[in-house]
Amino acid sequence: MLEILEIEHIIPLAQNGQNEESNLWLACSVCNSRKGIKTTAVDPQTGDTVPLFNPRTQNWIEHFKWDNLGLIIVGLTAVGRATVDAFEINNTRAVNVRRRWVSVGWYPPHLDETPDA
Repeated sequence: MLEILEIEHIIPLAQNGQNEESNLWLACSVCNSRKGIKTTAVDPQTGDTVPLFNPRTQNWIEHFKWDNLGLIIVGLTAVGRATVDAFEINNTRAVNVRRRWVSVGWYPPHLDETPDA
């Protein structure tokens, strides 16, 4: 199935975000709808409210890693854990798609690439 990407506002327009390149990112429709107007989420480990991961200003490998099979994205920090939880990044559909991608060598991306979580 071909996934169409949408333009995501990192800081939503509803929260005075701008239509400037520095505030825009591509996201799949599922992640975009799960994010909605959120800019923060709760870290399931600590219960603290933290900012969601910002792909424009933060490094993916500092906040996330792949499990040994390349199927599950693991949050390493409060920001990573909260983002994984808020976006339901490891939902059944996503894991099944990643399993197929792993089987043909498309996944996980190299560490120097930002994955499309």
